Amino acid sequence: MTCILHRMPTQHVQIDGVSFRSVFPAQRIVGAAAAGLRPPRLCVALVLLALWMSGGAFWDLTTTPTISPRGIAYGTLDASTLDEARRIMEAAALSVVPDAEVDGANPAQLIAIVSSSVDASSDDDARDRADAAARAIAAVRPRGAFESWAFALRERLLALVGDAVTLQWSALPGRVGSLVWDLPREAIRVSWGFAGYLVLLFTLGMASIGVVLSRMNAMDLSEAPAPTFSQARAWGAAVRSSAVGAILVPFLGMGICIGLAALPALLGLIPVAGVVGALVFGVSLLFGMLAIVIGASVTVALPFVIPAVACDAADAVEAPQRALASVLSRPIHAVVHLALGLLAVVLAMAATDVVVSCGFDAAVSAWTVVDDGPAIRSVGRMVPFEPWRDSTTIGMDMVDTASAWFLGFWRTIASALIGAAALSTIIAACTRAWLLQRHASEGQHPADILERP
Repeated sequence: MTCILHRMPTQHVQIDGVSFRSVFPAQRIVGAAAAGLRPPRLCVALVLLALWMSGGAFWDLTTTPTISPRGIAYGTLDASTLDEARRIMEAAALSVVPDAEVDGANPAQLIAIVSSSVDASSDDDARDRADAAARAIAAVRPRGAFESWAFALRERLLALVGDAVTLQWSALPGRVGSLVWDLPREAIRVSWGFAGYLVLLFTLGMASIGVVLSRMNAMDLSEAPAPTFSQARAWGAAVRSSAVGAILVPFLGMGICIGLAALPALLGLIPVAGVVGALVFGVSLLFGMLAIVIGASVTVALPFVIPAVACDAADAVEAPQRALASVLSRPIHAVVHLALGLLAVVLAMAATDVVVSCGFDAAVSAWTVVDDGPAIRSVGRMVPFEPWRDSTTIGMDMVDTASAWFLGFWRTIASALIGAAALSTIIAACTRAWLLQRHASEGQHPADILERP
């Protein structure tokens, strides 16, 4: 038998270009760092941030401040500690104004009493005493729940970005854990009502504005032109009820399980039936484990819930189920996508924080060359990756106090830009991660996933 081998002809393939976005889809998620910093999306994120901060300020105005001045991680102060703090603040005010009426005065009123004791004619010793008294009051005053929670969020997020930029990799797991795990637990430890109020604020903000921002970012991965704000807003209005339910349904399910776990304990209130309650403690254990499973599922799938509504038009029950099913079908892809999203957030926040902080510092330096008055000195500097603290206007006249207030207002706007950049990039990264997660789990191109209005 004779075998004849024939030489195959050589084929040459010419490559004119490489679509790196198709070959390396990871850069699409990292590209959220640039997409989130677009001015229209920053403006939308600023509105969402203002909504949340206003809602938090309303909580602090209508509740009594009881949080430790050291931070929300140290919990609430008991009655005796609150009384001691009140006596210290009143003593500090009386040390400057001995005949002042301080009974029942809150910390802001005590500082106002101290401020009224000095004017432009006061000597340096009087100013120093007033400033020391104001600082003593500020150091021991109880904080509001939302004030402390928001400061902890800002501080830990900036610390995470700072550690990532300075390549302190060993500290990153602890930073992420303090944000994802510790911060919610600290809110619950304040009170269940406060934790529920935070969930309500988050739900209203994401359902009304966050879904619009997600829709604006979703169109970046499709061949269709980017929607205008009015088009995205019309789409958001159409799916708003679904967005509210998509966030609340998992939390309500977890709350129902916790409530059912507590039912056998009600038998303990009856003298004899308490034994029966202890006997059926296994029922409480079952519902407790179910609540933890639901909570873990919510934690994993929550970044994809709003994009599922914004992109797929999923309803309140379908959105969390679809998000969780996609994560469970491709868990490694989900971890990689979320890690790349976190990288995009770090890059966007680092760039924004450095630009805003250095720009603010440059403006303050230029101002002080012309006018190095008490108003500009009270504002202080902005240091990258560190949260700024409130300034003091002790010893200033009316003009300087008004100037310091306006300068502080612009410093607040500068700080809000950093928060808006983080918020916009988080939504952009989660939206892109969801589209690529669907592409990995179901094989659908992002352009085919998007539901049209």
